[in-house]
Amino acid sequence: MRYKNEEFELTDEIIDIGYMAENVDVEGIDGKEFTIKKANANRMIQIFLSFPNFEDFKEEILAFDEFMSEAKVEIYTYIFFDSPLELPKFKKIIPVFDINNEFGDMYGTKIVSGTFVDKLTKALFIIGKDGAIYHIDMPNDLETLLDVERIRVELNKVYQSYTGVGCHG
Repeated sequence: MRYKNEEFELTDEIIDIGYMAENVDVEGIDGKEFTIKKANANRMIQIFLSFPNFEDFKEEILAFDEFMSEAKVEIYTYIFFDSPLELPKFKKIIPVFDINNEFGDMYGTKIVSGTFVDKLTKALFIIGKDGAIYHIDMPNDLETLLDVERIRVELNKVYQSYTGVGCHG
């Protein structure tokens, strides 16, 4: 992984497409701890997004919030940071803090070397209504923007892929 010509490494753990997502204990913007469940109780699609900090990635985060506000269906979009910080009010993104290092460790997003050590790398996970991971975007170079057009296509696929009926209807 790289950011502004600095190389860094991530934790060895990695979750992959097709795997069941993991429940994660986090702290909300209000300071209260809660669990984000792998399968949303309302059978909604979820996006788990992470960044090392807000300031260096402000434009991209705000643009992604705008992108999500245009979605025609409800998608729970969580943005993970390693620890609490001051953030603006978002339209759709729900800020959470990985105070127990669960997200970083289980999803393979924890940075283990360099300037951003112990922070979370830029990553996006799309989790389907059934709790499975359908798409991952984790650029090797943090200056590479998330591919929102590809994310739009993947969200449409996930939305159409699970009816909630099961194979025996």
